[in-house]
Amino acid sequence: MKSNPNYSPQSFSPQDQPGQGLNDGFHIIGSRPRPPLARVVTPPPSPPPAPPTPQRVQPEAAPLLRNAPAPEPTLAPEPTPSPHLLKRWGWPIAVTVLVLSTSGLGLMGAAMLLKLPTAPNCPGIFLPTASASMRLYCAQLAASKGTAEDLLEAVRLVQSLPPNHPLYPEIERYLEVWAKDLLLLGENKFQEGELNEAIALARQISHYFDNPTLIDETITRWQTLWDEAETIIAETLALRSEGAWGQAFQSAARLTRLDNRYFATKRYDELFAELTLAQEESKQLDESFAQLERGGLDNLLKAIAAARQIPPTSSAYKEAQTLINEAKKKLVALAMERLRKGNASGAMDVVNQIPAALGLNAEIRDLTTLADAATVASFGTQVNYEDAIATAQEITTTRPLYREAQELINLWRQAIEGGVRLDAAIALAREGSIRALDAAIAQARTIQPNTPRYVQAQNLIRDWSRQRDILADQPKLDEANRLADAGNLEAAIRQAQQINNGGLSSQAQRQIQGWQRELEAQETQPQLDRANALAQQGRYGEAIALLQEIPRNNRLYSEAQRRIREWQQQQSPTPTNNPPSASGPSLLEQAQQQAQAGTPEALQRAIAQAQQIARNSPQFGAARQNINQWSAQLLNLARQRASSSLSEAIAIARSIPADSASYDAAQAQIATWEAALSTEPLPAIPE
Repeated sequence: MKSNPNYSPQSFSPQDQPGQGLNDGFHIIGSRPRPPLARVVTPPPSPPPAPPTPQRVQPEAAPLLRNAPAPEPTLAPEPTPSPHLLKRWGWPIAVTVLVLSTSGLGLMGAAMLLKLPTAPNCPGIFLPTASASMRLYCAQLAASKGTAEDLLEAVRLVQSLPPNHPLYPEIERYLEVWAKDLLLLGENKFQEGELNEAIALARQISHYFDNPTLIDETITRWQTLWDEAETIIAETLALRSEGAWGQAFQSAARLTRLDNRYFATKRYDELFAELTLAQEESKQLDESFAQLERGGLDNLLKAIAAARQIPPTSSAYKEAQTLINEAKKKLVALAMERLRKGNASGAMDVVNQIPAALGLNAEIRDLTTLADAATVASFGTQVNYEDAIATAQEITTTRPLYREAQELINLWRQAIEGGVRLDAAIALAREGSIRALDAAIAQARTIQPNTPRYVQAQNLIRDWSRQRDILADQPKLDEANRLADAGNLEAAIRQAQQINNGGLSSQAQRQIQGWQRELEAQETQPQLDRANALAQQGRYGEAIALLQEIPRNNRLYSEAQRRIREWQQQQSPTPTNNPPSASGPSLLEQAQQQAQAGTPEALQRAIAQAQQIARNSPQFGAARQNINQWSAQLLNLARQRASSSLSEAIAIARSIPADSASYDAAQAQIATWEAALSTEPLPAIPE
């Protein structure tokens, strides 16, 4: 990331800008132009006393500055021997004492001259007694370290000197430089993100400026820029919480345009990293929420595992915890749904896969208890339901799944009540009459949905309704069959059309279709017979013209078209126009002789014999007509046999060939007889 180009620290060193104030136009006290500062040096120590000479001066105190004038020396009187000493000790001893004292004084003076001066102890300086030069020296030494604490210490050392002091102009100039250095340090702290420290430092030096608004305006500039940065960060975080990632990154980039190194570099990098991580975690949570919405055990477990990977320090942590809590509820609800359906093993499969870290130990114990109860209830007897209720009642009001346990208890109580009602309905249906079946159906319909007996009740209602419809429609269908047997097909069709729905409606429709085809055949058969007669006489053209009048929707249309093609081939001079085989009439004749017996077996042999006649034989049409006639006789024989044996009637009807006119009616009749054979008493529910 690039640093802010607008930021450029300035040097406020007095050596770089001698005699000048702050570059921003504000002035510090005493900021008038001055010549460069004179270097303040360590104050000189007092000179050692000179060795004793006949005319030696007594030293005074040292001056504060290097160029200060020294006080005038005063002459000391030369030592003279005491007259009393001379009288008492004599001249030799007096001279000896004088020489020794003079030599000692000389040696002391030389030692004092050779001794080096000691540096001032600035840390232990005592301001009330320290000289101005000593204060200025220690202040310079502290300010040279360049820290805020040392610069403030430098100011403290010299700020109490009175304006009339000889060194005050120099001290005032140094105060100006140090104040600018302190303000620059405050600016650096602000650029490093230390707003409070920068403001505190600026306020400590505010009284050193002759313009009191300088510090306030500087602090205001800092605070305004800081508030702008905080606003940008807050807007970015709000966009992050809304999932507007593109706008969030654009908002964060506004920090790089601020005139602050901390926000433009470090804070922007941190915010960019936070947004990137939050975006990745949000994508991960989006997939987890999709899995949560889809539901199912596998999806819920995957969603929980992904959400648990979000650390507490993440911005998505709260959202992840919301997902986990919702998934926990769905896991419990999934197990309860399976228990309501009687699937105790499926419920335990959910329980066994619930992670221990979710803290659902109490719910797991309750689900295990309810699964045991549901297992007992699955046997379906009244005693089993009562035992299941007793087990579920172990879950008291203080347990987390108490409400769910009460739902199952009510469900099993309804199962007991429904079993009683269903037993009564079954007992009514055993009578088998329409009235009894209606009463049984009404009783079974009182069993409420979502109860254990509801599905069984619906199955019985469906069976009883079909049985009732058969009983109600059978007389109508029997009457229709009687009319058809009597040859009154139109009346048979009208009778069967009264059966609109119910157990025999499909059978009635099939028989109606068969009778309609028989009617068509009866209406068209004379035309077909006339054409066959013409063809036997060799009048193929007239025969073909007669069959071409049969409409496409007629049942005999396909047969007419087949014969037309055969006769057209016989008209052509191809080798296929050969004389018919001599065995043709013999086969038809044999078949007619077989059919004269009138028994089902004789008719079946006659049909088989006639089916052997070749299609190109002139007798083929007559053979087909005889086959249709014998098939109708077989169907009548089957219906007559049905009064004594349905199985024998079905066997006779099945021998009717598929290409005969009576085939569809025979199949419909077979379905009716087979349904009657399969009707058995309904089983009772287990006690």
